Amino acid sequence: MGHERESLAAVAARIIVESELTDWALARRKAVAELGLSGHGAPLPSDDEIIAEIKTYHALFSGDEWTQQVRAQREFALEAMGELSRFNPLLVGPVAEGWAHAGSEIRIELKPENPKEVEYALIELGVEFEPTLAKDGTVLLEVIDGDWPMRIVVRERGRASDPRFRVRLSGPQLQQLLHESTAD
Repeated sequence: MGHERESLAAVAARIIVESELTDWALARRKAVAELGLSGHGAPLPSDDEIIAEIKTYHALFSGDEWTQQVRAQREFALEAMGELSRFNPLLVGPVAEGWAHAGSEIRIELKPENPKEVEYALIELGVEFEPTLAKDGTVLLEVIDGDWPMRIVVRERGRASDPRFRVRLSGPQLQQLLHESTAD
């Protein structure tokens, strides 16, 4: 069982990276089909197992091109965070954690006094965005006209952050990370 799970994680990771997929459930189903396993009894890998395999995939096959892509995503995130600095933005997700692929969204979390202030700030900056509401009531602003996919998550003050994202980088922390990667 463990070997099937590891194989599924590796195939799902490859599918996610090569297809720039954001739908991990679809990647898991495609991996099951590609390996010829039963969809009902297959031991599906966790997100953490897939992330570990994405990191392995990048280490083995992606090289400098991937390193440059993650850096470009982080630089774009830092620029956006600078424009939204009054809301104390935090970068979370694959770009913050360093395993993003080209289709991975840049995810920035904000906790403003008034959520509408963020929308007004984006309008003043001339940024096109599409607002949606998550199941938990969190406002999601998908930036339409950026160089990279970007989602701004507007959380109410006092509401817990998404526990899926362990790495949470402030603007100065991201700037330091970029500086350190240049020094390497």
